[in-house]
Amino acid sequence: MNHRILRHTTLLLAALAIPAMSFAEAPKKKAPTKKPAAPAAVQTKGLGLKDGDRFLFIGDSITHQSLYTQFVEDFFYTRYPHIRLHFRNAGVSGDRAADALDRFEPDIAAFKPTVATILLGMNDGTYKDFDAETFATYEQGMTELLDQLDAIHCRVVLMSPTMFDHQAFEQMVAKDPARARGKVPTNYNAVLAYYGKWAQEVARKRGYLFVDLFGPLNTLTQQQRKTDPDFTLIEDAIHPGTDGQLVMAYSLLQQVGETGAIFSTGVRVKDGEWTPTSAALVSNISGAAGRNASYTVNARALPWTIFEAAPIGARLTRAGHTGSQESHVAVGLDAGKYDLVINGQTVGTYDEKQLGVHAEIEADKDSPTYQQAMKIIALNKQRNDEAVHPLRDLYSKRKGQLRATRGKGDAALAAFKTWEETEFTPKATELEKKAADFEAEIYKINQVQPLKVEIKPAS
Repeated sequence: MNHRILRHTTLLLAALAIPAMSFAEAPKKKAPTKKPAAPAAVQTKGLGLKDGDRFLFIGDSITHQSLYTQFVEDFFYTRYPHIRLHFRNAGVSGDRAADALDRFEPDIAAFKPTVATILLGMNDGTYKDFDAETFATYEQGMTELLDQLDAIHCRVVLMSPTMFDHQAFEQMVAKDPARARGKVPTNYNAVLAYYGKWAQEVARKRGYLFVDLFGPLNTLTQQQRKTDPDFTLIEDAIHPGTDGQLVMAYSLLQQVGETGAIFSTGVRVKDGEWTPTSAALVSNISGAAGRNASYTVNARALPWTIFEAAPIGARLTRAGHTGSQESHVAVGLDAGKYDLVINGQTVGTYDEKQLGVHAEIEADKDSPTYQQAMKIIALNKQRNDEAVHPLRDLYSKRKGQLRATRGKGDAALAAFKTWEETEFTPKATELEKKAADFEAEIYKINQVQPLKVEIKPAS
């Protein structure tokens, strides 16, 4: 008897009436005046996310860890303070594609996601060499999951499985043979490569975005082992550590087109006066050309300050420079040393040549924008530690309770439903509210204020 709890969701689409553009009545011999167009809605750079979008991460224990998901959340919280996005981690340890179907309604559909990433496959291959029957089970489960996401009109970003580190596995088992229990992972990294290429082809056929996580983890590992033979991003062979999870987050954001500089702007001397390098960002300029300058930068984002949490991952990906660069520029200064002061706080001292190219400060702890971003990241970590991860633990418990009913008849299933209604749902609702409350607080402190920039001779 199949005890999978699935409900078909009926979606009602409201018809949208788009009024024609109207024009003011024009007096004779004058051209009609067109009403000003409404400002374009703010959208994210690559994914085109907009205010109110709901972003879901579907996965297994690697998602349950709440690390790469947290880094991605941090990026969007700091990069797009002018729109409100909502995030949900839907990863459960040990999950295969079929398990995601078992919790589809309460954990996925109920969130009403507009965009979902899927990271499954590590457990689906069952830690053994390639087997056609095992793969067919994965293929069937994934296909059903994708069909259900399509049915609720959720955009899908399909991701390859991550890397299985055979060297790390061999070293781990040499120290503790019990760690190999239930696993004979001959060629398992190659198996995951096959699963990933299947996902890539499915994404092409269905019109989804595809993100390769497998390639960057393998490539960076092999590169680092040229100088450090014991290097790994995945100490237990399966679950990337914090640095590996930053590589995952960066790969996701970079491959969908979200990464890039926040700004590289300032002033330059032209015709004996300071002028903005970007009139859209720089205003209120004053100072003696070539000697000192004061101006306002109307910044629109904060840096992605993940450097302290994952220093190795940040270095390997160059996530600051390529993914979140914040630079200040002053072209035409007289020779000498200059202090860069932002909001009254000295950030660093540079010579005229450095400032003429750019003073890159996204990783500078003295920068006010860095400090503000770190407050957001700290609050989001608290959100994940106190609400998101406990909710994933609760869903893991639900999976165990549901599995325990299999083959035990209707009474066992009824007992599960009672537990779900009386214990699981109230606790899940409480944790979901707690996560939402943290998110509301994040959106209070992530608003970017104009930056008062001063460049003056070093004191």
